[in-house]
Amino acid sequence: MGFRSVHPGAEPARWPGPVLLSPLPVTMRTLLLPAALLGVLACQAPLQPQPIDHDEDEAGRHELRERWLESMHRTAPGVDWRAIEASNQAAQLAKRNAMRAQLSGPGAGMAGGHAWEEVGSRNQAGHTRCAALGPDRNGSRWLYVGSANGGLWRSPEDGSAWEPLSDELFGGVDEVVVLEPANLADDDIVIQRRGATVHRSDDGGLTWNTPLGLEDFVEVRHLIVFPDGNQTVFVFGRADVGSFGATRTTLFTSSDMGQTFSPRWISPTDWKGDVWVPRFGPGAGTDVYVLQAGKLRRSTDGGFNFNLVGTVNGGATEGSLQGSEAGAPHLYAALKVGGNWEIYRSADAGASWVSRGAPPQYWGAISSLASYSSDADALFTGGVEGWRSFDGGQSWTRVNTWGSYYSAPATRLHADLRGLSPIPDPDQLGVADLLFVNTDGGTYRSLDKGLNVWNVTLFGLGVGQFYSTHTSSKNADRIVGGTQDQGYQRGIRQPWTGGPSTNFDQLISGDYGHLNSGDGDHDFVFSTYPGFVLIQVGENNPSLDTEDFPAGASNLWLPPVLADPLDQEDFFFLGDQLWHYNRVGNDWVESLHSNRDFAAGSANYLSAMAFSPADAQRAYASDDAGRLWWSTDRGVTWTQAAGGGPDNHYFYGNGLAAHPTDPLRAVVCGAGYSSAGVLLTVDGGQTWSPMDTGLPATLAYDICWAEDGTGDCYAATEAGAWRYDAAAGQWVDSMGLEAPATTYWSVEAVPDDGLIRFGTYGRGIWDYLIGPPSSAVLFSDGFESGNFTAGGWITSSNARCRVHANSSRTGSWGARLKKGGQAGKPSSITRAVDTTGWPNVTLEFSRESVNYEAHEFLTVEWFDGSSWQLVEASQDTDWGDMSFLLPAGAGNNGAFQIRFHANSKGKNERSNIDDVVVRGSL
Repeated sequence: MGFRSVHPGAEPARWPGPVLLSPLPVTMRTLLLPAALLGVLACQAPLQPQPIDHDEDEAGRHELRERWLESMHRTAPGVDWRAIEASNQAAQLAKRNAMRAQLSGPGAGMAGGHAWEEVGSRNQAGHTRCAALGPDRNGSRWLYVGSANGGLWRSPEDGSAWEPLSDELFGGVDEVVVLEPANLADDDIVIQRRGATVHRSDDGGLTWNTPLGLEDFVEVRHLIVFPDGNQTVFVFGRADVGSFGATRTTLFTSSDMGQTFSPRWISPTDWKGDVWVPRFGPGAGTDVYVLQAGKLRRSTDGGFNFNLVGTVNGGATEGSLQGSEAGAPHLYAALKVGGNWEIYRSADAGASWVSRGAPPQYWGAISSLASYSSDADALFTGGVEGWRSFDGGQSWTRVNTWGSYYSAPATRLHADLRGLSPIPDPDQLGVADLLFVNTDGGTYRSLDKGLNVWNVTLFGLGVGQFYSTHTSSKNADRIVGGTQDQGYQRGIRQPWTGGPSTNFDQLISGDYGHLNSGDGDHDFVFSTYPGFVLIQVGENNPSLDTEDFPAGASNLWLPPVLADPLDQEDFFFLGDQLWHYNRVGNDWVESLHSNRDFAAGSANYLSAMAFSPADAQRAYASDDAGRLWWSTDRGVTWTQAAGGGPDNHYFYGNGLAAHPTDPLRAVVCGAGYSSAGVLLTVDGGQTWSPMDTGLPATLAYDICWAEDGTGDCYAATEAGAWRYDAAAGQWVDSMGLEAPATTYWSVEAVPDDGLIRFGTYGRGIWDYLIGPPSSAVLFSDGFESGNFTAGGWITSSNARCRVHANSSRTGSWGARLKKGGQAGKPSSITRAVDTTGWPNVTLEFSRESVNYEAHEFLTVEWFDGSSWQLVEASQDTDWGDMSFLLPAGAGNNGAFQIRFHANSKGKNERSNIDDVVVRGSL
């Protein structure tokens, strides 16, 4: 395969080309490109393809994304998932505000002593959208940055100390304005919006409230602080105005520092326009310019009344407006005309306009064009890359190619410019300007209109968008993660002292998900990128390899792959059929593993699969039509379960997890707006029942079992992080006041460190500390594999020791021992279990005997390393469910074994054994 010749920022509508970011060893079809040295931040240079100019239909891309979002949150007809999630988010904010009100300060812990720690990444900033400066305090100001799904942050202007302000709020920030408090000893008053939702805080983000009067807005286009001396706040957009009975372009204002708003001007028509005001000099505090229906209108009384000034292009369907106080003023409009974007310029305050044609890149966002107060001819525009002009838009120069970011992340723009924030330098009004460029790789500051840029979010801005994490079973501090547009990352967890703790190396750019390995370590880690499987080979000094998807396969955009539990070097690929990749030398050879056509009927492909850790032959799967499947022969043949499961995520699939010790138990999760978002099976996948008591109606992305013996589950959802309390039989909110309210996308148990690790889509990786387990199941077998091999048993005789359907206490299978006293040939099954680390050991099992005579027994024993010790000798004819706390010598014993021995001789005499469990405790 080769690189896809597009940039590394990945929206689902376009597949990015990967960039290898360190000179790792590469083999076969891996990324064989020359390496160089990076002089910035002591990083090493990327191995990367030659980037190309990128031309695309951005309007079509955004429209397609909207359709994807709808299919992502699948519901029954007439069910509004956005309204459901808005209700979830409002309830979370109300709960947190109430909790804050009961505290004397921030930082309340979790009930029961649990706590959260932020992992990071610390040095790989993600998607940011806007920036603003606060008021001057003795020569310094706060810099505020809004992110895509990680809320609002602030730092000193140089980016030296970032702190989150809106972890109480779900979602990101499209725009932010900052008001000066009456007393500068108080916190700034911050007003932020996401879409049409506006929130306000005056206590440094400890609490957030919704201003009154903005309930009817369907789209907010712009927030502005009007320079009238009163810090009047403008909200411009489209609202359902009652007196008109329809949506109209409106200007709402607040004169009480953003607490309440009322309409100041209502247009007779509805149009996606924009507003601009002079920020100083002539007209400041009185003049308001509105771009509406392709025409420019001006108010000289603060926005109460408008007069037509000139027509830009009456055929335009939407537009944005920028201005420069230098000049009459000079104005610039970006208009969408006939489906294409054009830039127009006016040198006479909007009376006449000249088209500058299409800019080299323009994404159509309200903030994709920037002008400057000190230079009427300077412009900046953004799309995949940034472009600057110094002649009023007649010619353009690219700031840097997207590929050059990887060798100089401090001084080269990352791909995908999400928002431009031009600000007149408050200390040099009319002389200088600041430009903040918000990208998929953080926020940059420019002091010279885009000639040079500096990344002010290099450290501490924890807004990574993680699809998946995988922690090594050899070292619980070693983490790899797959992200949106910040690549495949690798880090060593550092002690937490507040804020993101851990730096990560981005080994290859792009989007990666579904990270997993066969035995839990990092010797072989498998994941997917849209178009190939990425394979990490080596725990300590890894190389990266790639394999193409099966030719002709139909699959999700980021399709699941699953490591082979019986061979850590192999893996399965989930598409419309199930493929197996076998490692041969330094290559992987694909073959069809199952003849089952998962695209039959209403489905298209598999959406999730899991093997039972207790029985590698038993597998569970789901498809994108909500059908559930189970297999007892390692995925070769499949049986469809009764009933259906939850709908899957539109490009990533479902979450599915098999119980760590019970092969008959598994959970599946997905869209829960119209039906249960989580289902449980206790009979090996034959039937599934809802397990959603206490869980809000939401989209559950991923789920895992705790490995502390509690039977609890943890879910990563659009409504946050949730724990299923097995003892109470219901879900509970795990976030408290420590964890951010955001989208939680992945979750995994890390038992060695006593924690649950979550990957969030906007706030990086977070650890939920549940403490080391006080007990654990060290071994469990209900013989549901149908054989002794899967359970690791050693048998004395294949003829006398069998797994039999008529020997089960629960499930379908149990162990049968016969004729153990005949001709001196014993009948026994033996299993070694390492009990190191557990001082107390309990042995549990079920057993019965059939037709035994007085001198015949089923004998149960344990081995202390030198001799066998008796647990019991039984000839009970009824099933007994037994539990024995063994003597101290059974604990902390690497040589510990258990043995079941029968000495019966008759043809119809037998012992049946089922549900064997060895449990350790502290």
